[in-house]
Amino acid sequence: MITPEEFPYITGLHVNDCYTYKDFDIKLHDYKPFSHLVLTGNNGSGKSTILKGINEYISAIRSGSSKLSISNKIKKYNIDYLDSSKRKNYALKQEQTSQDNKLRLLATLTPEFGNEWFNGYHREYFLAVYSYLQAKRDSKVISVKSPTTNDKFIDFFKGKNSSNMISQDFKQYIVNQKVNQAFSQIDKNFRELDTVNDFFKNFEDILRLIFDDRNIELVFLQKKYDFQIRLSNGNLVSFDVLSEGYSSLISIFMDLLIRIDVIRNERENFSYVPCGIVLIDEPEVHLHLQLQEQILPLLVKFFPNIQFIIATHSPAVIASIKNATIFDLTTKETRTSEDVVGRGYSELMVSHFGINNEYSAIADDIFKKVKDALRNYKDQPERRNEIIQQVIIENEPLLSPTFRVELESILLEHV
Repeated sequence: MITPEEFPYITGLHVNDCYTYKDFDIKLHDYKPFSHLVLTGNNGSGKSTILKGINEYISAIRSGSSKLSISNKIKKYNIDYLDSSKRKNYALKQEQTSQDNKLRLLATLTPEFGNEWFNGYHREYFLAVYSYLQAKRDSKVISVKSPTTNDKFIDFFKGKNSSNMISQDFKQYIVNQKVNQAFSQIDKNFRELDTVNDFFKNFEDILRLIFDDRNIELVFLQKKYDFQIRLSNGNLVSFDVLSEGYSSLISIFMDLLIRIDVIRNERENFSYVPCGIVLIDEPEVHLHLQLQEQILPLLVKFFPNIQFIIATHSPAVIASIKNATIFDLTTKETRTSEDVVGRGYSELMVSHFGINNEYSAIADDIFKKVKDALRNYKDQPERRNEIIQQVIIENEPLLSPTFRVELESILLEHV
């Protein structure tokens, strides 16, 4: 089995063309055994384009050929042999053979693993986790009519993108698991029984953290081939009626949980913790701030050997995990986790997302009225104070303690 030290995680990108920006490098920090990558930038800066490019690249390799044309973007792949002071490495890259090529991907490989990658690894679908989760994730859950085999899940994993299928059909998989659990119990196949039990335990643990409810339980409705969530207050909730935020979040976790379970079963190694690469476009979609803070830490906790490459607009997301490289496509600035973890969201919105200041446009208008009064009536203190007092009275409900302190500091400067 492949260890994180052997797996070819992405270490850098060269972007030839993502429409808005061209010809630049994204170098990931050398966290061991890998660095996550968080892409930020204005709308239209190319975040989603880069994720699509990575997906096309990896999908081409996984299809089993080192010379493959995909959508006129991927033309040819080769290996560069690099010398290092410590050891010789391989770097996987896309050869730039035409202007259609969008991306060159770098992944450090050990010499022993380099041949495996091109001679068999790219055809080995059940060795590592790979998934591309787009921003528009279908949260519609398909009802289950009867138990099935998991063959269609295995077949879909070999496709270019199976994530939409899993997000809609994950209930079928867990119904199948429930049936396997029952037969394992009857047949006294305790090894398989332990594996299925672990699957459900992990699923329940994820639900408890997502819903912030320690007593959540999965309830199987045998006659309906359905699952519901029992909350600590006793209420039963169906997966079909969850909010877009919860549905989107659960679909991400189920995608990865099912992939790992299939890999373990196919390799008959039920303790294996697969390595992998997962791309997620806007993981914060439909999530309130608390869950935006939690999504990456939860993913890293449950899937420790997976490298996450995400695109986001959320300061809560970029400041939530360690061992990450944050790259802003608008400014081309690279930061590490140490630069952003622990900083206030308002500060990140100003310093990293390009907001003029931490206040809203309404607050800016209040500041402007006060400053205009100070400037226009600096020689008429009574009139100046009258105007400022009127501004404060009119906007009293909007003045938070922090806002008041800021206003008072401005006034003190002009006493």
